[in-house]
Amino acid sequence: MKKSRRSLHPRLTLWLETSSGEPVFGKGRMIILDAIEAHGSLAAASRALGMSYRTLWARLRRSEKRLGLRLVVSHAGCGPDSGSVLTPEGRELLERYRELLRRVNAATAEAAGEILGRPE
Repeated sequence: MKKSRRSLHPRLTLWLETSSGEPVFGKGRMIILDAIEAHGSLAAASRALGMSYRTLWARLRRSEKRLGLRLVVSHAGCGPDSGSVLTPEGRELLERYRELLRRVNAATAEAAGEILGRPE
C-alpha cells in the first residue's frame, strides 16, 4: 500500500451472542461488571458509570437470562453483608472475555502491520 501521511489503525468491536444471534456480553457488560466489583453495589456502579440503576439492572438481567446463569449476587440492606458481588461464573466470563479481547486485538494489530504496514 502506498505510504500516506496518516497511518491507519484498525478498530474492532467484539461481543458474544447466543446461537440465535442475541447479544449476551461485550465491552459494555465488561464495564458494568468491573464497576460492580469496584463499587460493591449496583447502585454505586450505576452512579459511577453515569447510568440509571434501572438501565444497568436491565442489561445485567438480560445477559443473565440469555446465558442461563447468574453473573452477580446482591444482598439487600445497609450492613457489612449488603451489596453485590460477582458470582464465580460472572468472574470467569469476565476473565475469559477480557482474554479473548486481548488476543483478538493482538491478532488484529499483527495482521494490520503485515497488510497495511507498520505505523511510523
